Amino acid sequence: MHGIYTLSLKKYYPSMVMEHDISLAVTLRPVWHQDPPLIEISCGRNVQTVSLDQTQTFKFDYRGAGPQTLSIKFLNKKDSDTIVERGLDKCVIIEQISFFGISDPKFIWIGQYNPVYSEPWASQQRESGHTLDKVLTNTNTLSWNGEWKLEFHSPIFTWIHKLQNLGWIYA
Repeated sequence: MHGIYTLSLKKYYPSMVMEHDISLAVTLRPVWHQDPPLIEISCGRNVQTVSLDQTQTFKFDYRGAGPQTLSIKFLNKKDSDTIVERGLDKCVIIEQISFFGISDPKFIWIGQYNPVYSEPWASQQRESGHTLDKVLTNTNTLSWNGEWKLEFHSPIFTWIHKLQNLGWIYA
């Protein structure tokens, strides 16, 4: 009978959404030699623009329902930031992502990175027959300007259970 009552509530109140706590932490490490990476990091309604001059952990604690997005935008890479001969570069490395203290490398690897490839390098790569992917997955390094996103769902523990392929969930 409880299930019937729940279904009928959804029928008559479709906008009724159940929010859940979300506790997310992401640790970012910068690599730089002239000026630090400038990033915009956001999750939920929280947005921060940061000059990332050292390893930093960003924490997001809020309530949410359904699809959620963690976004990291790398904003200030210039061609002069990469000096191959001297082994110098500028990038942002995603060291760790955790939900309620639970971390798993999969949280990083399923993210999608939309790089903005620099010119003339991108054109040279295409001319030499290399295809540049518009979206990169399985990466923890933001080497070009662009946006890296992790899309996840609330309730978090159900999403983690499915991501880790832990089997059926009984309600």
